Amino acid sequence: MDQFAYKSKKLIHDSGKDWQSITNFGPLRYGFEEEGKSQSSPNQANKYVDIMFTIANKFTSINGFGRSRYNDYFYAYFFPEIVNESGENNQPVMRTLVSGNYGSNSGIGFENSWCIFQIGNGKENWGAGNDIQLSLSKHSSSYDYFLLGSDYGKIRVRYIYGFLEKVENVNRYITARGLEYTNKKSLVIGLSETVIYSGESRSFDIGYLNPISSHLEIELNNRLNIVGDGNSNAVWQFHLDFLPSKNFRLSLNILYDELVLDPDIQIGKENGKAFSSRLAYSPTISNNYLLTFYCSIIKVGTPTFRHGIGTNNFTQSGRPLGWTGGSDGQEIRMGINYFNYKNLITSFSFGLVKLGEESIIDRVFDPYKDYMKGKFPSGEVEKNHFYRAEISYRWKFNYSISFLVQRDHNFSSLYFKLNVPIFQSLQKKL
Repeated sequence: MDQFAYKSKKLIHDSGKDWQSITNFGPLRYGFEEEGKSQSSPNQANKYVDIMFTIANKFTSINGFGRSRYNDYFYAYFFPEIVNESGENNQPVMRTLVSGNYGSNSGIGFENSWCIFQIGNGKENWGAGNDIQLSLSKHSSSYDYFLLGSDYGKIRVRYIYGFLEKVENVNRYITARGLEYTNKKSLVIGLSETVIYSGESRSFDIGYLNPISSHLEIELNNRLNIVGDGNSNAVWQFHLDFLPSKNFRLSLNILYDELVLDPDIQIGKENGKAFSSRLAYSPTISNNYLLTFYCSIIKVGTPTFRHGIGTNNFTQSGRPLGWTGGSDGQEIRMGINYFNYKNLITSFSFGLVKLGEESIIDRVFDPYKDYMKGKFPSGEVEKNHFYRAEISYRWKFNYSISFLVQRDHNFSSLYFKLNVPIFQSLQKKL
């Protein structure tokens, strides 16, 4: 799907429609539809190549997105990016907020009605609701990984295993597994585990290769390729997407990083935890357009996503793997979205972000030594008021234009994006 289709599908989910495709383990799958209808058959191959131009007050970029599907099951994708920017440290963050991309992505895979296998470079977006993901989000830097998933009707499972980066001879890896139930109408409930592990010249650990194993079971049974039980950092999450009525959507994510269970040890200490929630209301005003009001809150504890070994922190290439605020902070947001069901999307949101001194944004590989209770957010708190206004228009399939104005982290920015297909084909198999 093109960028406009991706945005419109997220808005439609807020209204309670198309819930058979909602999952806690995203991002949304890219389709090969033409004007909403598939043109493929078992004897055809689809190929699309789009090019996107982004012009801002601090940088310009050219993004290409290509995808190809063969025999309905095999596919490939690539997302190269060329950026000319001013070199300020915060520019990659600004760019990612607009394009949802940081670093080029590419991969190949196989997908049918019940199974998916993919290997490549990209990112995952795990969590209920739109834009309230905690541990893994689309705003992170890209990494190499393979993905395995199965759909058994009302039960779906997802598993990933990958390599993050090498930092001063220390290899960093990521693995995650998730299980969810859906009635495909109004309810999606999920559980997930995400693990970051590292070590000097540490090799790929086959102990995590079993999709149905858990971090605790692997670690407690000494099935790792390194001695000790303090060389990995795991978080566990509960996800909920629920339609209490046809006009309301409630999304919830609860995360635990470290549990302090011993009553003698837990005196004066706190659990590592995070929480996010979003409520969307789409009143039935007209059949010609969709209007959605929403509010959301994100809260990530001071020690959350950090570890006694700093290279096990939830970061990648100097940026958080999950929430853009990193940790030791909270965000409150309110907004409104409009979609005319055809070719126009407008949105506006505003809010407040508070970040403490212990956030992994500024302390990427700093370890967290203890879980003693303290002020939240910690230390000197940075408060940032923000707003974001965007309008997107599509005048033909895969032809779209976007205009965005936003203020964040005490600076304003202006963006213009043009999406144009440069190659489309539907070819008979030779």
